[in-house]
Amino acid sequence: MGAVSKEPTRFTVEANASGAARYALGDRADFADVERGLIARFDEIKNERGETVLDASTFSFIRQGEDAPAGVDASLWRQSQLVIQLGLYKVVDHLFQVRGNGANLTIVDAPEGLVVIDCMEGVEMAAQAMRLFREHVNDKPVVAVIYTHTHFDHYGGVKAVVDEADVESGEVALVGPGTVESFNKYALGENVIVGNAMSRRASYTFEALIPHGVSGAVTQGIGPGGGSHFTTTYIAPNDSITATGETRTFGGWEFEFLYAPDTEAPEEMHIWIPAINAVTCAENANHTMHNIQTLRGARTRDARNFARYLDETLVRWGDRVEVHFGPHTWPVWGNANVVAFLESQRDLYKYMHDQTLRLANQGYHPIEIAEMVQLPDAIGKKWFNRYYHGSLHHNVRAVFAKELGTWDGDPASIWPLPPAENARRYVSLLGRDAILAEGTRAISEGDYRWAVQILHHLVFADPADAQAKELQADAYEQLGYQQEAPQWRGIFLTAAQELREGAATEGGLNTASSETILAMPMDQLFDFAAIHVVGERAADVDLRIGIVVNDTDERWTAWVRDGVMNARPQESQNVQATITGPKQAVVAVLLDPSRAGDLVSSGVLTIDGDESVLASYGSVLEDFDPHFNLVTP
Repeated sequence: MGAVSKEPTRFTVEANASGAARYALGDRADFADVERGLIARFDEIKNERGETVLDASTFSFIRQGEDAPAGVDASLWRQSQLVIQLGLYKVVDHLFQVRGNGANLTIVDAPEGLVVIDCMEGVEMAAQAMRLFREHVNDKPVVAVIYTHTHFDHYGGVKAVVDEADVESGEVALVGPGTVESFNKYALGENVIVGNAMSRRASYTFEALIPHGVSGAVTQGIGPGGGSHFTTTYIAPNDSITATGETRTFGGWEFEFLYAPDTEAPEEMHIWIPAINAVTCAENANHTMHNIQTLRGARTRDARNFARYLDETLVRWGDRVEVHFGPHTWPVWGNANVVAFLESQRDLYKYMHDQTLRLANQGYHPIEIAEMVQLPDAIGKKWFNRYYHGSLHHNVRAVFAKELGTWDGDPASIWPLPPAENARRYVSLLGRDAILAEGTRAISEGDYRWAVQILHHLVFADPADAQAKELQADAYEQLGYQQEAPQWRGIFLTAAQELREGAATEGGLNTASSETILAMPMDQLFDFAAIHVVGERAADVDLRIGIVVNDTDERWTAWVRDGVMNARPQESQNVQATITGPKQAVVAVLLDPSRAGDLVSSGVLTIDGDESVLASYGSVLEDFDPHFNLVTP
């Protein structure tokens, strides 16, 4: 964090040294595996405007063979040394991966064409991956693309892999788990409907707002991270896997699928390639503990399902599998190693699930359970079960919430005061000086968790209290230095930076790209528009708009009444105005009615009826601030 970052205190140095002593740092097997099959490296990706998408030199401070610096957890440092290895790799004969910014692009070199499994975050990454493969391996056509699940870092680069027209014509198969409608719903809706909040939180968790270095972002644990200026695209699947045991033949080879919904993503599947005895469990098996609840914000997942489908994978293919390739990090080779890996990952999620609910049934609250549950050494000391994406503490709380909801069972917490009001009352009761003194004492003794909590009251009661903010920043910073989980590190260090410098007005992440929005079906687009309606402003509004999308031949009626926006796929005779145009123009007006005039003038859009109804509609909408406050009210 530049000049404002401070050195690790002796308490942090001691905490990280103690952590290093717990880890089996002499186990170097992963370092050989991560280099296995290297064909070609790359260290930079640029977009067509010449902007840097990925620059591996920003991770040059992470040097192989060096011990962790005092301000970085030794386990995170070790994982970071592994995931900054970027390049094209041969996994086994006919199976290749490009490992880059975060997600992998996997290519199956089948006899009659290429099958691409997952497409990275953006077209720039995927284009680089395909160039490397074609330069060093072969130039066969892509005959199929398979999405393993509904997250954007696995479909975002698809338009660098295949032409949309070839998918629409059926010349290229594009396969996804779940029905096409379901896949679209979850792939597009998750990243757009709550995209503003998710992007702001993701900017913390994925360290998008802090510089790389030993006092800032290290890596994202499952990849280097740090990518920006990339273009996310989307093509809807034209083929669906909705049942385990379904097979498809691509390029002359058979692919068998295990349908695994409600796991790491709402729609997800495992893939078995019998010709090469290779399996991927998508993101249900990784070189990390995964998230049951993502800190960026997504639907809570089912830990029991992780375990259930991993075990089913072992039953179906465990006696034959020779390699597991994942959509992040590096593969696992050899039958015994793959089986041990999948069994341990299965038991990891099963243990979290079962022990959380065991303690919940004894009346413990989620925070108490999170402090109580510890992984047995047989699970917890495996490197691939460590906290490089999820973490045990927040995952235990997520299991509780998944099964029992957000209320912890304490009547005092069911109707709490809002945070700022709660903080003001604490400060009024205890006095600013007493809280400041207690926060200072806690920091001086290395009690950073308590310092953050007690000083939080001062910061939320008076966001202009510079002394309180600086003290809380100091505590957050030391907590960040001590974290094995990179998302926790990112959250704490970004919080410290914002307390010192204010919320950033540039940078960060954006999951709701314009292409993603346009790819949404109209019913989801109306949902997206509806969450921009300010209920109080719309309480007395009564308006009805007809919408004709002429390039997709759809007719809708949307109306706002009693503070609520609704829409139906039907034409109505009772509308006050009808707008007609291609989907892109219609979407533009739905989200920003002020653009209607220019679109009409340019001939792209027509409006029949009372044009003022669009002004009325616009008056009840609000924009979202992508940089809203997190560490202050």
